[in-house]
Amino acid sequence: MYLCKKIAIDMLRKLLRQNISKAQLVGFAIANFAGLTIVLLSIQLYLDVRPIFDGKDSIMKKDYFVITKNVSTLNSLVGSSGFSPEEIARLESQSFVGKVGSFTSSQFEVYGGISAAGINFGADLFFEAIPTEFIDIRSDKWHFDPQKRFVPIIVPQNYLDLYNFGFATSRKMPSISGGTVQMVRFDLNIAGNGTVEKFEGGIVGFSNRINTILVPQEFMTWANNRFAPDKRMLPARLIVEISNITDPAIATFFRDNGYKIEGENQSVGRMAYFLRVAFVVCLLIGIVIFALSFAILVLSIYLILQKNREKIGNLRLAGYPRRAVVGFYFSLTSIVNTAVTLLSVLTVFALRPLYMSRIVRVLDSEPTVGVAAVVIATALALLAAISLLNLLIVTRKVE
Repeated sequence: MYLCKKIAIDMLRKLLRQNISKAQLVGFAIANFAGLTIVLLSIQLYLDVRPIFDGKDSIMKKDYFVITKNVSTLNSLVGSSGFSPEEIARLESQSFVGKVGSFTSSQFEVYGGISAAGINFGADLFFEAIPTEFIDIRSDKWHFDPQKRFVPIIVPQNYLDLYNFGFATSRKMPSISGGTVQMVRFDLNIAGNGTVEKFEGGIVGFSNRINTILVPQEFMTWANNRFAPDKRMLPARLIVEISNITDPAIATFFRDNGYKIEGENQSVGRMAYFLRVAFVVCLLIGIVIFALSFAILVLSIYLILQKNREKIGNLRLAGYPRRAVVGFYFSLTSIVNTAVTLLSVLTVFALRPLYMSRIVRVLDSEPTVGVAAVVIATALALLAAISLLNLLIVTRKVE
């Protein structure tokens, strides 16, 4: 009985296989492979380059502008270079602005000094503070307790770079790492309101976003109230979170109000925008090709079933079960889809080293091994979805 059933099913498959177009299957496989590979490679590339944008360059994160007023002879004389509460409120009301933070300047004198090998080094310093949410450095030491007298400090990364690649090189002095600098403690003498007090200072991080010497906001508020209680000044600089870097109103608003953007944030923002667009376009192209290849497969199945409609009907009348006919076409498409999916994943494996060598140089770290789990999961999910749709289509078509 089992042998007869097996022979009957083999005969059924031979009959159904006769009218299958190999060219159509090959065309579907090629299109499916191209589309799926583009989709998976786009996802993998995004995951590989994301550390660059989450790190010091912050390209894929929110855009931040540090703005000041254009300095002119008039506002220098009348002292109107600060931002009034009305101007800040008007800036916050703009559609392209997320949040606005004010730079709080120190209104007291600061002298920092350090002793090494019996030699004293010292310099006058200037502190600023901004809300913690705008700082790109996270440290558990970023707080101030008047009882402990320790002032954490964040300095620009380019300060360290200037020393290592400029001053140290020209003077044939050794370079120093950020970790070494953070181990050093120095004295801070703060004077104002007729008093002088001594604090301990230490660098807890290096910022790539803010080009100033930062201290915690709570320290700045406490110190200004203690050492300069009668001095109040409008903030001369603002840090602005931009929600939409592509908004043409940004340049118009800043130009009309006489505001100046520090650094190269505009160029970074444009690069971030074009990078997002490129990623989305590549992903959409892959999805479109993938969808078209699936349409080709569906059309091919419909044509084959329509062409073999009479033959399938006769086979059904002869007693061949419906599931045998459905199983043949489902097995055929599943084999092709599985082979294409496996080949696409292997292709991503093969192509990844071609660009990872460049990314490693930028990240200055070792890359992760192999293709990300989310890429493999995406491939398996698409394979399962296509297989299910194929089963539904064939089941509905075979009566």
